Amino acid sequence: MRLFGRRVRTFESFREPAFSWFFVSTLAQMYSAIGQMFVRSFLVYELTGSYAAMGLVALVGGVVQFLLGPYGGVLADRFPKKTVTQVFQLVGFLNAFVIGTLAIFGILEFWHLLISSISQGVLVALMVPARQAMVSEIVSRERIMNGVALNTAAMNIMQFAAPLIGGALLATAGAGVTFYVMAGCYALAILTMLPIPTVAAQAGQGGGGPREAFRDIVDGFRYIAGHRVLRMILLLSFCVSTLGMPFQGLLPGFVQDAFDAGPALASLFMTFSAVGAFLAALIIASLRRRGRGQLLLLMGAAVGAATLGVAISPWIWLSLPIMIFMGIGQAGRMTMASALIQEQADPAFRGRAMSVLMMQFALMQGGVFVLGIAAELVGIRLAVFVVASALLSVLVVFGALSPTLRRLQ
Repeated sequence: MRLFGRRVRTFESFREPAFSWFFVSTLAQMYSAIGQMFVRSFLVYELTGSYAAMGLVALVGGVVQFLLGPYGGVLADRFPKKTVTQVFQLVGFLNAFVIGTLAIFGILEFWHLLISSISQGVLVALMVPARQAMVSEIVSRERIMNGVALNTAAMNIMQFAAPLIGGALLATAGAGVTFYVMAGCYALAILTMLPIPTVAAQAGQGGGGPREAFRDIVDGFRYIAGHRVLRMILLLSFCVSTLGMPFQGLLPGFVQDAFDAGPALASLFMTFSAVGAFLAALIIASLRRRGRGQLLLLMGAAVGAATLGVAISPWIWLSLPIMIFMGIGQAGRMTMASALIQEQADPAFRGRAMSVLMMQFALMQGGVFVLGIAAELVGIRLAVFVVASALLSVLVVFGALSPTLRRLQ
């Protein structure tokens, strides 16, 4: 594509027909996944009025993700990634359908939402490594960063739309209808995966039991430990996820506490963040492959600075634009890390490398729990201020002591 006489690389991956179907499937699935997280978080706070309860719901899902995440990488390397993805999309459909039914009959309780979080943790742990690694099978190597960025853009469109639509549905139609719509989106995600060709597994033929799976996990960690670039990218991602991402898990409660607002305004905060994330994904899709290590560090710093800004801002009109920069940092860092890992990792280990990257979301959920406890003790603003300051300090250390990242192209 050319614009004003210059070649624009932004949408190159759509030249691959399979990627177009993959993009639509991502839109449907991410609407349901992000919408469930937002609505579930709001319902927990509404039922309990407790940040600690919100943190507990996030923690149980995170623990499941952390424990099962490496097995998700093994599944992605042993079995066709498309098959793994569709099986767990079905799990997502059932999860949303059951919660919707409980809400329709007026018997939804806190512990139901706790179990729902566990179910979603299983889904994320065992499906996401395969789904994310599919990009490198659908597009050519030189388009991996572009494909990953566009896939991230689809996710960020739903970060924009899902809280907005979910908040509106929750306020007007109730939790039951809201979760039924999310179940329908999972069904659509399954159907739109059907035209995508199935690619054979890169490692093994799907055989072996738990012992062999555990050996595959150990081999994957050894491979990563011996690969300096992968090791540094993952370490940085874990630091940002632990310190920079938990705030968004408490955002519905933060907005209610700080601005005395309901789900509509909370969804607006998420919407502004998603706008920034969408812009970041499109920009990265258009970039050439150089200076990406420095950009990775810069995006992490944007997360820390934006989180710090929201923590100290007393005005909604100032906090909302800051959320745009938070979205830019989060999406830019995640997109860049995912693309670099898929480029750097050997195909036989790509699923396991991606599963380790996805474990950052488990760390984030643990961070939500810790931040929730801290918010109960010292207040949400002070707790967020401290973790944002810690993140910026860690990034300064990375920038000063890691030439591997600074020089990474």
